[in-house]
Amino acid sequence: MNNDFDQLLQNAAYAGQLLLESGAEIYRVEDTICRICLNYGAQEASSIVLPTGIFVTVVADGRSVSKIVRIKSRGLDIDRIDRINTLSRQSTALPLNDFIAQLRRLAHRPPYSKISRMAAGALGAGGFTLFFGGQLPDLGCAFVIGGLIEGCSSFLEQHQFPSFFAISLCSALTALLAIGFNQIGAAPSLDALIIGCLMLLVPGLAITNAIRDSLSGDLISGMTRGVEAVLIAIAVALGPGLVMSLWMMLGGNPLW
Repeated sequence: MNNDFDQLLQNAAYAGQLLLESGAEIYRVEDTICRICLNYGAQEASSIVLPTGIFVTVVADGRSVSKIVRIKSRGLDIDRIDRINTLSRQSTALPLNDFIAQLRRLAHRPPYSKISRMAAGALGAGGFTLFFGGQLPDLGCAFVIGGLIEGCSSFLEQHQFPSFFAISLCSALTALLAIGFNQIGAAPSLDALIIGCLMLLVPGLAITNAIRDSLSGDLISGMTRGVEAVLIAIAVALGPGLVMSLWMMLGGNPLW
C-alpha cells in the first residue's frame, strides 16, 4: 500500500478521534471515517467506534491495513463537529493534501475563549433561574454564579482534573455561593437559584447520545454513555448535598 493510503488511514482515524473527543455520536464518527476513506479511493473501509477507542480497516491495492486509536479525553465542541462533518462531505472535491491541511487547521483551531464561556454560563444560569421561578434579584446572583462556574469548569478541564470530581466541586461551589447570596438577602428564591445554576452541569448531551446510540443499534456505546450520564448526575447532586448537610450541621440558619 502506498504512502497516500497510509496518510489516508491516519487522517481518517484522526478525523474520527477529533469528532469523538468533541462529543459526536457513534454513528456520525463511523460514517465520517468510512466516507473519507471511500472518497479517496479505498476499495473497502470499515470502522468500529466505542466511547474509548476507534478501530479502522482500509482495503486498497489488494492489501488491508488497520489502525487503533485510544480515546483518553472527551468534551463538547459542537462547532468542531459541524466543521469536520462538512469537510468530510466536501472531500470528493478536495485533493487529499488539501483535505489534510484543512483537517489540521480545524484540530488546532482555538476553543471558545474563557470569557465567552463565562458569558454563556452567566446567561444560561440567569435564564434557567427565571424559568424555574426565580425573581429579578436572583437573576443578578445567577449571572455571577454561572460565570464563576464556567470559569472554574474551564480551569479544571485545562488541568485535566477528573470529570466526576470537577463536576462535584462546581456543583458544591454553586450551592455555597447561592446560600451565601441568600443569607445576605440578595437572592430570595434559593431553590430556583440553585436549580437554575446547576442546569449548566446537567449531562444533557450524554443522555441524548446514549439514547441516539441505543436506537442506532450501538448498544455498548449506549449503555456506556448512559452510565456516564448517571455518574454525572450523581456528581451534580453530590456537591449541593454535602454543602447543605454541612451548613445544617454547623448550625446555619434554615434555608427554607
